[in-house]
Amino acid sequence: MAMNRENENNQLLQLLSENLQQLKSSWPILPSGIWNASSVMTVLRHLSELTRKSRQAGLISITDITQSIDNIITNVYQNAQQPVPADIDRLNLLLDDLQQKIHNIHQQKATTASNRQINDLIYLHKSNPSDKLIIEAIQNNGWQVLSIETIEELFEINSFEKTRVILIDTQYLQSVDQINQVLDQLSVQKKNRPELIFLTPDCDIEIRLQVLRTGVTQCFTKPININELISSISKAVSPPHVPSKRVLVVEDDESQANFATALLRKGGLKTLSITNPLSVLEAVQEFQPDLILMDLYMPGANGIELTQVIREKAELMPIPIVFLSGEDDMEKKLLALHSGADDFLTKPVRPQHLLATVKTRINRAEVVFTAGGKGYIDHSTGLETRKILLRTLDCCIQQYPANDIAHGIISIRFSDPEQHSHSEIYTTVLLEIVKVLNTTLDANDKIARTSVTSIGMLIVRESTTAIEQFSTTIYNLIKEILKKSSTESGFDKFGIGLAYVDNTQEDTDAYLLHAETASLNAYRQQASGYLTHQDQPEILETDDKSPDQFQQQQFSNALLTNLIEFKEQIFSATDQSGNQVIELIPRPAPATDILLISDNIFLTAEQYQLSDKLDQYICQYGLNLLAKTALSGSAKKILLPISAHAIHNDTFIDFLKSELRRLQMVGTGLIMEFNLPALAKDLKKARHLFGELSSLGIDTLLANFACNETAYKVLAYLNADGVRPHFTLLKADFEKINDIATQIHSLNAKIILQRVDNFDQVSLDWSEAADYVQSSYDF
Repeated sequence: MAMNRENENNQLLQLLSENLQQLKSSWPILPSGIWNASSVMTVLRHLSELTRKSRQAGLISITDITQSIDNIITNVYQNAQQPVPADIDRLNLLLDDLQQKIHNIHQQKATTASNRQINDLIYLHKSNPSDKLIIEAIQNNGWQVLSIETIEELFEINSFEKTRVILIDTQYLQSVDQINQVLDQLSVQKKNRPELIFLTPDCDIEIRLQVLRTGVTQCFTKPININELISSISKAVSPPHVPSKRVLVVEDDESQANFATALLRKGGLKTLSITNPLSVLEAVQEFQPDLILMDLYMPGANGIELTQVIREKAELMPIPIVFLSGEDDMEKKLLALHSGADDFLTKPVRPQHLLATVKTRINRAEVVFTAGGKGYIDHSTGLETRKILLRTLDCCIQQYPANDIAHGIISIRFSDPEQHSHSEIYTTVLLEIVKVLNTTLDANDKIARTSVTSIGMLIVRESTTAIEQFSTTIYNLIKEILKKSSTESGFDKFGIGLAYVDNTQEDTDAYLLHAETASLNAYRQQASGYLTHQDQPEILETDDKSPDQFQQQQFSNALLTNLIEFKEQIFSATDQSGNQVIELIPRPAPATDILLISDNIFLTAEQYQLSDKLDQYICQYGLNLLAKTALSGSAKKILLPISAHAIHNDTFIDFLKSELRRLQMVGTGLIMEFNLPALAKDLKKARHLFGELSSLGIDTLLANFACNETAYKVLAYLNADGVRPHFTLLKADFEKINDIATQIHSLNAKIILQRVDNFDQVSLDWSEAADYVQSSYDF
């Protein structure tokens, strides 16, 4: 078995060399500077094969180089350009580097083969075909690994002196205490103690917690991201030289500055202290700190002002700022954090607490900075993830009203994940499809890996006809690729779904959900071509029993038994002390088994055709609360979110009138919030409803207000009483905010800001422009 594995390993390395030679044979066309489609696609095909093989082997250095070459060629070619000399020079250097790296791997392999008795790693696991790839990747990087299957074999090993890492399957969790006892003896003997890394077949939170409780911090979930695992092993086998972290102490009291400096130096940190707060920018520039520890109150400039000045410079944004002050007032602390600081420590502070906070903040900032957007990249395809696609879609929604352009979401569903998603053949075919899809995209399009078995695309074209033609084109391309590979891979099924972005949904996630529903149906029906969202009934991906009816019944029962709860959020008027608005946010009670679609209760109610009942439920609760506050003498405005279905519900106004009669009150003090994009399909009916509500004394509010010319015209047409600017406008600059406020107030409408979780999501300039702001923070 071991010999077969070694033969396969050698074969993989040989294939790398062969792929390199094929690439070099096609390479001369690149330095010529005259690129044509045929030559470029040949080079890209060889690069793709090199990337796939190196990724399979866990050879990070080779994968990085091949992807860098691919990016340079693709960027030049897709922009219909010819390369400049700098591009050619960069490509030649990368090719030389690639040849050297592959040569070095062969050298390491030969060296390792002559030194069999040294085990850099031990892998404790039950035999599994997928584990073979892990062992091969470790060996390909020049390390010797001993594969064992029992705890007894581990204990029989005479010496761990040369072993740097022990990989353990989580099925051996119960024996970790015994393993740690053996390894602890090495520490007593002042010998190297191997690092433990767990591998688990599933991402169960209970398993992950058990791993943490053993003292092991690293745990990888299968299918393993080989590159990340190899990177972690590399750090353990050959620990990198880590430079000392730097802390800049800004403190006007020299004795306090000396105390903090001495403490930080004792903790192994380099420090520089300054007592003149006005020299902070010069100190940052010269010292290049990894963290700034700052007092709050200082002569000449306080810490909040200095933080705002520092945060104005983009290059200084990654540096954490921690306040160390005797200030104990919570409002002042919140204001300090709102200015851009990362933490606030109150004097006196325990030395261990200060050191732990400083080191944790530095390490966290370093991880975030070096990771960049890597967390949003699917490692097997190189595509961006679902999160990036949804972010792009959010921005697209905001631009849509002003653009005479068609937008569509395409979802491509591939075969059964349990059967193919983790196989090498599946990955190979998927990479080929991704390579072809990338060549079909325009500059404004976006493609992402949206799930294990699906790819999502945001397509921007001049018309819906062009999007439909594009959908047909990619259907034929994918069909051709799968047809060629079906005999080898054993699968050729796929489905394509299309949904248009028409700016009518309350939640942008709904567009992607619609496309995915259509692609699921297309996959199940084996539709020829693509299905649009309108072409088929909406269904969610379910098992054979389909929970749709159960979920609908659960939702309906929750409305009947008052198991829809409300979270209250208070908004305060910026110009009148004590004037408040209470927003009611409906959520299913924890006791229910309701699964919200995209975490949106209105989208879920729409799915189960319960929107009208949910609206009535919300209104009843809000009116009862309004009556209670009136009786208690503390009358407040009540803000209720209502679905756009209300404009089509002929009984909605009659229901409100009957409830008002029952409570012997008028609607004054009630504000109903409607999602503006969802009203856009029928503004005439919306205007009629708003007029009826006004006659009952009920104010109306437009949510997700885009603040453009079209939106202002709609506001004037509907004669709404207020708006909530879209969340993308909360960080607008002073001029934009001032212009928005002027336009809205000129139409006799109020501004209530969106709810936010963090203070730094809102620009300070809204403190003057908005009429109501969240009471949980103070401008």
